[in-house]
Amino acid sequence: MDFSYLVKIIRLGRIHFLTAGFLTFTSGALLAGVLTGQFSLDKFLWGYLVLLPAHLSISYSNDYFDWEADHFIKPNLFSGGSGILVENPELRSTSRNIAVGLILISIFLAILFSILYLSPLFLLLVIFGNLLGWFYSAPPLKLSYRGLGEIAMMISGFIIPGLGYLTIAGLIDLKFIIFSIPSMLYQFVFILSVELPDRKGDKKAGKNTFVVKYNIKTSLLLILLFAILGSVSFLIMGQSNIYPSVNFNLVTLLSLIPVITVIGIYIKKVQFGLVNLTKYIVSSLILLILLIDIYFLTLMANILSI
Repeated sequence: MDFSYLVKIIRLGRIHFLTAGFLTFTSGALLAGVLTGQFSLDKFLWGYLVLLPAHLSISYSNDYFDWEADHFIKPNLFSGGSGILVENPELRSTSRNIAVGLILISIFLAILFSILYLSPLFLLLVIFGNLLGWFYSAPPLKLSYRGLGEIAMMISGFIIPGLGYLTIAGLIDLKFIIFSIPSMLYQFVFILSVELPDRKGDKKAGKNTFVVKYNIKTSLLLILLFAILGSVSFLIMGQSNIYPSVNFNLVTLLSLIPVITVIGIYIKKVQFGLVNLTKYIVSSLILLILLIDIYFLTLMANILSI
Protein backbone atom coordinates (compact mmCIF):
# COMPACT_ATOMS: atom_id res chain seq x y z
CA MET A 1 0.00 0.00 0.00
CA ASP A 2 1.61 3.25 -1.13
CA PHE A 3 1.17 6.59 0.62
CA SER A 4 -1.09 8.12 -2.05
CA TYR A 5 -3.49 5.17 -1.73
CA LEU A 6 -3.65 5.66 2.03
CA VAL A 7 -4.32 9.39 1.60
CA LYS A 8 -7.24 8.66 -0.74
CA ILE A 9 -8.74 6.17 1.73
CA ILE A 10 -8.48 8.73 4.53
CA ARG A 11 -9.98 11.48 2.38
CA LEU A 12 -12.92 9.18 1.63
CA GLY A 13 -13.77 9.28 5.32
CA ARG A 14 -14.20 13.09 5.36
CA ILE A 15 -12.97 13.07 8.91
CA HIS A 16 -13.86 16.73 9.53
CA PHE A 17 -17.52 15.68 9.76
CA LEU A 18 -16.69 13.77 12.94
CA THR A 19 -16.29 17.07 14.78
CA ALA A 20 -20.01 17.86 14.67
CA GLY A 21 -20.88 14.31 15.71
CA PHE A 22 -18.51 14.42 18.66
CA LEU A 23 -19.81 17.79 19.85
CA THR A 24 -23.42 16.62 19.54
CA PHE A 25 -22.72 13.36 21.42
CA THR A 26 -20.91 15.39 24.07
CA SER A 27 -23.88 17.71 24.54
CA GLY A 28 -26.08 14.77 25.48
CA ALA A 29 -23.46 13.29 27.79
CA LEU A 30 -22.76 16.59 29.55
CA LEU A 31 -26.47 17.32 29.97
CA ALA A 32 -26.86 13.91 31.62
CA GLY A 33 -23.91 14.71 33.88
CA VAL A 34 -25.38 18.06 34.88
CA LEU A 35 -28.82 16.60 35.60
CA THR A 36 -27.59 13.52 37.50
CA GLY A 37 -24.56 15.11 39.17
CA GLN A 38 -22.39 12.22 37.99
CA PHE A 39 -19.99 11.83 35.10
CA SER A 40 -17.77 8.91 34.12
CA LEU A 41 -14.97 9.72 31.69
CA ASP A 42 -14.46 6.00 31.01
CA LYS A 43 -18.10 5.52 30.01
CA PHE A 44 -18.04 8.72 27.96
CA LEU A 45 -14.98 7.64 25.97
CA TRP A 46 -16.33 4.14 25.46
CA GLY A 47 -19.71 5.47 24.38
CA TYR A 48 -18.10 7.74 21.82
CA LEU A 49 -15.83 4.91 20.67
CA VAL A 50 -19.03 3.12 19.66
CA LEU A 51 -20.36 6.14 17.78
CA LEU A 52 -17.08 6.99 16.02
CA PRO A 53 -16.93 4.05 13.56
CA ALA A 54 -20.68 4.24 12.96
CA HIS A 55 -20.45 7.92 12.06
CA LEU A 56 -17.33 7.40 9.96
CA SER A 57 -18.94 4.54 8.03
CA ILE A 58 -21.55 6.89 6.58
CA SER A 59 -18.97 8.80 4.53
CA TYR A 60 -17.66 5.57 3.01
CA SER A 61 -21.08 4.08 2.29
CA ASN A 62 -22.50 7.33 0.90
CA ASP A 63 -19.60 7.74 -1.50
CA TYR A 64 -20.05 4.13 -2.64
CA PHE A 65 -23.79 4.31 -3.25
CA ASP A 66 -23.74 7.92 -4.54
CA TRP A 67 -20.99 7.17 -7.07
CA GLU A 68 -23.19 7.82 -10.10
CA ALA A 69 -24.84 10.89 -8.59
CA ASP A 70 -21.48 12.38 -7.61
CA HIS A 71 -20.49 12.59 -11.29
CA PHE A 72 -22.91 15.52 -11.57
CA ILE A 73 -21.65 17.32 -8.45
CA LYS A 74 -18.53 19.29 -7.64
CA PRO A 75 -17.36 18.29 -4.14
CA ASN A 76 -16.66 20.89 -1.49
CA LEU A 77 -15.94 20.92 2.23
CA PHE A 78 -19.53 20.21 3.31
CA SER A 79 -21.32 18.57 0.38
CA GLY A 80 -20.91 16.70 -2.88
CA GLY A 81 -19.10 13.71 -1.40
CA SER A 82 -15.34 13.39 -1.33
CA GLY A 83 -14.95 13.05 -5.10
CA ILE A 84 -12.37 10.31 -4.57
CA LEU A 85 -14.42 7.49 -6.10
CA VAL A 86 -15.35 9.56 -9.13
CA GLU A 87 -11.64 9.99 -9.87
CA ASN A 88 -10.70 6.51 -8.63
CA PRO A 89 -13.58 4.08 -9.32
CA GLU A 90 -11.31 1.14 -8.54
CA LEU A 91 -11.62 2.08 -4.86
CA ARG A 92 -15.41 1.60 -4.78
CA SER A 93 -15.35 -1.92 -3.34
CA THR A 94 -12.76 -0.83 -0.79
CA SER A 95 -15.00 2.01 0.31
CA ARG A 96 -17.97 -0.36 0.70
CA ASN A 97 -15.91 -2.90 2.64
CA ILE A 98 -14.58 -0.23 5.00
CA ALA A 99 -18.14 0.99 5.65
CA VAL A 100 -19.33 -2.52 6.48
CA GLY A 101 -16.29 -3.16 8.68
CA LEU A 102 -16.83 0.06 10.63
CA ILE A 103 -20.49 -0.79 11.22
CA LEU A 104 -19.56 -4.24 12.53
CA ILE A 105 -16.95 -2.70 14.85
CA SER A 106 -19.53 -0.22 16.16
CA ILE A 107 -22.09 -2.95 16.87
CA PHE A 108 -19.50 -5.25 18.47
CA LEU A 109 -18.36 -2.49 20.82
CA ALA A 110 -22.00 -1.65 21.57
CA ILE A 111 -22.63 -5.28 22.55
CA LEU A 112 -19.71 -5.18 24.99
CA PHE A 113 -20.87 -1.84 26.40
CA SER A 114 -24.43 -3.07 26.81
CA ILE A 115 -23.33 -6.25 28.59
CA LEU A 116 -20.98 -4.43 30.93
CA TYR A 117 -23.41 -1.64 31.83
CA LEU A 118 -26.65 -3.63 31.46
CA SER A 119 -27.99 -1.31 28.77
CA PRO A 120 -29.90 -3.15 26.01
CA LEU A 121 -31.43 0.17 24.91
CA PHE A 122 -27.93 1.44 24.07
CA LEU A 123 -27.38 -1.55 21.77
CA LEU A 124 -30.77 -1.11 20.08
CA LEU A 125 -30.11 2.59 19.48
CA VAL A 126 -26.68 1.84 18.00
CA ILE A 127 -28.05 -0.83 15.67
CA PHE A 128 -30.86 1.46 14.53
CA GLY A 129 -28.44 4.34 14.01
CA ASN A 130 -26.11 2.19 11.91
CA LEU A 131 -29.00 0.97 9.76
CA LEU A 132 -30.24 4.53 9.32
CA GLY A 133 -26.80 5.68 8.19
CA TRP A 134 -26.41 2.75 5.79
CA PHE A 135 -29.84 3.01 4.17
CA TYR A 136 -29.57 6.78 3.86
CA SER A 137 -28.15 6.07 0.41
CA ALA A 138 -28.11 2.25 0.15
CA PRO A 139 -30.81 0.23 -1.64
CA PRO A 140 -33.49 -0.86 -1.27
CA LEU A 141 -34.53 2.07 0.95
CA LYS A 142 -32.25 4.79 -0.49
CA LEU A 143 -33.81 7.34 1.84
CA SER A 144 -32.02 10.35 0.36
CA TYR A 145 -33.35 9.43 -3.10
CA ARG A 146 -36.95 8.99 -1.96
CA GLY A 147 -37.49 12.32 -0.21
CA LEU A 148 -36.82 10.86 3.23
CA GLY A 149 -33.23 11.99 3.70
CA GLU A 150 -34.24 15.04 5.70
CA ILE A 151 -36.36 12.94 8.06
CA ALA A 152 -33.47 10.51 8.52
CA MET A 153 -31.18 13.39 9.44
CA MET A 154 -33.70 14.74 11.93
CA ILE A 155 -33.84 11.31 13.58
CA SER A 156 -30.06 11.39 13.88
CA GLY A 157 -30.56 14.58 15.91
CA PHE A 158 -32.17 12.34 18.50
CA ILE A 159 -29.86 9.34 18.19
CA ILE A 160 -26.44 11.03 18.47
CA PRO A 161 -27.03 13.16 21.60
CA GLY A 162 -29.27 10.34 22.84
CA LEU A 163 -26.33 7.95 22.85
CA GLY A 164 -24.33 10.49 24.84
CA TYR A 165 -27.14 10.96 27.34
CA LEU A 166 -27.76 7.23 27.62
CA THR A 167 -24.05 6.57 28.13
CA ILE A 168 -23.97 8.71 31.27
CA ALA A 169 -27.55 8.61 32.58
CA GLY A 170 -28.28 4.99 31.71
CA LEU A 171 -31.73 5.86 30.35
CA ILE A 172 -33.69 8.06 27.98
CA ASP A 173 -36.13 10.19 29.94
CA LEU A 174 -38.53 13.06 29.26
CA LYS A 175 -35.84 15.67 29.97
CA PHE A 176 -33.70 14.35 27.15
CA ILE A 177 -36.63 13.90 24.78
CA ILE A 178 -37.48 17.58 25.20
CA PHE A 179 -33.81 18.55 24.77
CA SER A 180 -33.65 16.53 21.55
CA ILE A 181 -36.31 18.67 19.87
CA PRO A 182 -34.00 21.61 19.01
CA SER A 183 -31.27 19.10 18.16
CA MET A 184 -33.53 17.52 15.54
CA LEU A 185 -34.54 20.94 14.22
CA TYR A 186 -30.89 21.90 13.74
CA GLN A 187 -30.20 18.65 11.92
CA PHE A 188 -32.90 19.69 9.46
CA VAL A 189 -31.18 23.06 9.07
CA PHE A 190 -27.91 21.23 8.47
CA ILE A 191 -29.17 18.82 5.81
CA LEU A 192 -31.01 21.51 3.85
CA SER A 193 -27.89 23.68 3.98
CA VAL A 194 -25.63 20.97 2.54
CA GLU A 195 -28.21 20.11 -0.12
CA LEU A 196 -28.16 23.65 -1.53
CA PRO A 197 -24.95 23.46 -3.61
CA ASP A 198 -25.89 19.97 -4.88
CA ARG A 199 -29.34 20.89 -6.18
CA LYS A 200 -28.63 20.74 -9.91
CA GLY A 201 -26.50 17.61 -9.66
CA ASP A 202 -28.98 15.84 -7.37
CA LYS A 203 -31.78 16.64 -9.79
CA LYS A 204 -29.87 15.08 -12.69
CA ALA A 205 -29.08 12.04 -10.55
CA GLY A 206 -32.72 11.53 -9.58
CA LYS A 207 -32.34 12.44 -5.91
CA ASN A 208 -35.65 13.62 -4.53
CA THR A 209 -34.28 15.99 -1.90
CA PHE A 210 -36.28 18.88 -0.46
CA VAL A 211 -34.13 21.41 -2.31
CA VAL A 212 -34.69 19.54 -5.59
CA LYS A 213 -38.45 19.29 -5.07
CA TYR A 214 -38.87 22.95 -4.24
CA ASN A 215 -36.25 25.66 -4.81
CA ILE A 216 -33.39 27.56 -3.23
CA LYS A 217 -35.53 30.44 -1.94
CA THR A 218 -38.08 28.15 -0.26
CA SER A 219 -35.29 26.07 1.24
CA LEU A 220 -33.58 29.15 2.69
CA LEU A 221 -36.84 30.34 4.22
CA LEU A 222 -37.36 26.93 5.78
CA ILE A 223 -33.78 26.96 7.10
CA LEU A 224 -34.55 30.29 8.78
CA LEU A 225 -37.86 29.00 10.15
CA PHE A 226 -36.32 25.88 11.68
CA ALA A 227 -33.44 27.89 13.15
CA ILE A 228 -35.99 30.19 14.79
CA LEU A 229 -37.96 27.18 16.04
CA GLY A 230 -34.75 25.89 17.60
CA SER A 231 -34.40 29.13 19.55
CA VAL A 232 -38.07 29.05 20.54
CA SER A 233 -37.63 25.49 21.82
CA PHE A 234 -34.74 26.54 24.04
CA LEU A 235 -36.73 29.58 25.22
CA ILE A 236 -39.65 27.38 26.28
CA MET A 237 -37.23 25.07 28.08
CA GLY A 238 -35.76 28.10 29.85
CA GLN A 239 -39.17 29.30 30.99
CA SER A 240 -40.15 25.90 32.38
CA ASN A 241 -39.15 24.34 35.69
CA ILE A 242 -37.94 21.12 34.10
CA TYR A 243 -34.23 22.04 34.17
CA PRO A 244 -33.57 23.97 37.39
CA SER A 245 -29.81 23.42 37.14
CA VAL A 246 -29.49 24.67 33.54
CA ASN A 247 -29.99 28.25 32.36
CA PHE A 248 -31.64 27.59 29.01
CA ASN A 249 -32.32 31.31 28.65
CA LEU A 250 -28.57 31.66 28.12
CA VAL A 251 -28.67 28.79 25.63
CA THR A 252 -31.48 30.62 23.84
CA LEU A 253 -29.20 33.62 23.38
CA LEU A 254 -26.47 31.35 21.99
CA SER A 255 -28.98 29.78 19.63
CA LEU A 256 -29.49 33.14 17.93
CA ILE A 257 -26.13 32.64 16.17
CA PRO A 258 -27.58 30.54 13.31
CA VAL A 259 -30.69 32.74 13.18
CA ILE A 260 -28.65 35.93 12.85
CA THR A 261 -26.40 34.26 10.28
CA VAL A 262 -29.32 33.43 7.98
CA ILE A 263 -31.11 36.75 8.58
CA GLY A 264 -27.88 38.60 7.85
CA ILE A 265 -27.71 37.01 4.42
CA TYR A 266 -31.19 38.32 3.61
CA ILE A 267 -30.74 41.81 5.05
CA LYS A 268 -27.45 42.51 3.31
CA LYS A 269 -28.78 41.02 0.10
CA VAL A 270 -25.28 39.88 -0.76
CA GLN A 271 -25.04 37.42 -3.62
CA PHE A 272 -23.43 34.59 -1.70
CA GLY A 273 -22.40 31.56 -3.67
CA LEU A 274 -24.29 28.48 -2.52
CA VAL A 275 -21.10 26.81 -1.31
CA ASN A 276 -20.23 29.82 0.86
CA LEU A 277 -23.79 30.05 2.12
CA THR A 278 -23.60 26.42 3.21
CA LYS A 279 -20.26 27.06 4.87
CA TYR A 280 -21.61 29.99 6.88
CA ILE A 281 -24.73 28.20 8.09
CA VAL A 282 -22.98 24.94 8.97
CA SER A 283 -20.20 26.84 10.74
CA SER A 284 -22.81 28.72 12.79
CA LEU A 285 -24.35 25.41 13.86
CA ILE A 286 -20.98 23.98 14.87
CA LEU A 287 -20.18 27.15 16.83
CA LEU A 288 -23.54 26.90 18.60
CA ILE A 289 -23.08 23.31 19.75
CA LEU A 290 -19.49 24.07 20.78
CA LEU A 291 -20.63 26.96 22.99
CA ILE A 292 -23.43 24.84 24.48
CA ASP A 293 -20.89 22.14 25.32
CA ILE A 294 -18.59 24.69 26.95
CA TYR A 295 -21.50 25.99 29.04
CA PHE A 296 -22.55 22.46 30.07
CA LEU A 297 -18.92 21.62 30.86
CA THR A 298 -18.72 24.66 33.13
CA LEU A 299 -21.86 23.53 34.96
CA MET A 300 -20.48 20.00 35.22
CA ALA A 301 -17.18 21.24 36.65
CA ASN A 302 -19.00 23.32 39.27
CA ILE A 303 -21.18 20.39 40.29
CA LEU A 304 -18.27 17.97 40.63
CA SER A 305 -16.24 20.48 42.64
CA ILE A 306 -18.95 20.89 45.28
